[in-house]
Amino acid sequence: MDSAAKDAEILVLRHQLAVLRRQAARPRFTWSDREPIALLAGLVPRDR
Repeated sequence: MDSAAKDAEILVLRHQLAVLRRQAARPRFTWSDREPIALLAGLVPRDR
């Protein structure tokens, strides 16, 4: 995995964690939560 893909995966995971931490009940992703995940997930290889 190249460095950009690894960095993108880390950013996606950190963002998801931030969303989960601020919500006590079932997590609900807003569009502003989904956008960076969608953009960065495109850089992560599918097998990850």
